[in-house]
Amino acid sequence: MKGLIYREFYLSRKSVFLMLLVYVLFVFMLSLVMISTYAGNLAKDPEADEMCEYLYSSMYIYAGFIAIIGVTYGHNDIIEKDYKSHWQLYSYTLPADEKKIITSKFVYRGILILFGFMLAVLADAIFSIAAGKPLSMSHFKNTLILLLGYGMFCMADIPMMLRFKTQGKSAAVIMPIATPFMAAFGYGTYRFVKLCTAEAKRLYPNMDGDAAMKKVAYSYIMPYRDIAVWILPVLAAAAVVLCYFWAIKEMKRRRY
Repeated sequence: MKGLIYREFYLSRKSVFLMLLVYVLFVFMLSLVMISTYAGNLAKDPEADEMCEYLYSSMYIYAGFIAIIGVTYGHNDIIEKDYKSHWQLYSYTLPADEKKIITSKFVYRGILILFGFMLAVLADAIFSIAAGKPLSMSHFKNTLILLLGYGMFCMADIPMMLRFKTQGKSAAVIMPIATPFMAAFGYGTYRFVKLCTAEAKRLYPNMDGDAAMKKVAYSYIMPYRDIAVWILPVLAAAAVVLCYFWAIKEMKRRRY
């Protein structure tokens, strides 16, 4: 098992290193900008406080995307490379059954996702220090939702790749199913923004437009966000179990 996990790490080490490089540069540059809004050249700007607040309240999400999604990027195409290089066929001769091979993939991918989550939380802590603000539990909850939501999708990628062999075929199957949901989500987001804008003008006519809309939007989102924090872990655990047994079933098909 250890050898199989080490193999997964060895094949994806370069992409993980590149992600870490991008992550460090992103966090470092944004931290310098935040510090500059009160202790540097940007402190002379009359909108420096608003800039710092905006960066602190939103950039941790981008850092989370870079960390959680970027850290697993290189591992997503290993199954396709295994298929094209015939390693998957060779693996059936190893003294390890299908369950151990699949377990190694799920364990390593889980390690990557958790590592990305730790980096995302670290980025938020660094931004908090740079902006001179206390750590935000709201930021932590949003990052946790990002972890759980993407984690379910990322784990489902393993059996999908085993079934369809290449990312192109997987995407060709997923896109017709996902497109209506994406369109509905986009339209729903548009209607929600329109509603919040109208409510912001009515309730907070003297407040800045973006700040007022954010305040109204949070009043709608926060209750559902807190519910999701409790529900998503259960859904994510169930999804991982289902994907695990699905992956074992696909591995046993041995379609070569």
